Amino acid sequence: MGALSEIQLERARKNHSAILTGLARVGQNTVATALDVDESKISKMKSGGDLQQLATLIAALDLKLVPAASRCFNPKEIETILWQAQQYLARIGSVDQLQWDDHS
Repeated sequence: MGALSEIQLERARKNHSAILTGLARVGQNTVATALDVDESKISKMKSGGDLQQLATLIAALDLKLVPAASRCFNPKEIETILWQAQQYLARIGSVDQLQWDDHS
């Protein structure tokens, strides 16, 4: 594992944790059925280090595991949006400045 960067090693740890969490949530039997293997195969993968190796492989590819419902955004785009919002909000001194017209 010496060839991995510290970031990749941390990501491998998080990947492994995500795999174990997902396995606990879904259940070994469900995963075994999906893979068309016996449930004992999943147990052996857990105890034999295969899942850790898979997590490390994913990290070595500079990938990470995230929940399916998660959405990814480009950090530079988000920084731009935040900067624009901060510039606009810095010009607002009170709620009254948010009114569209002078009729209250």
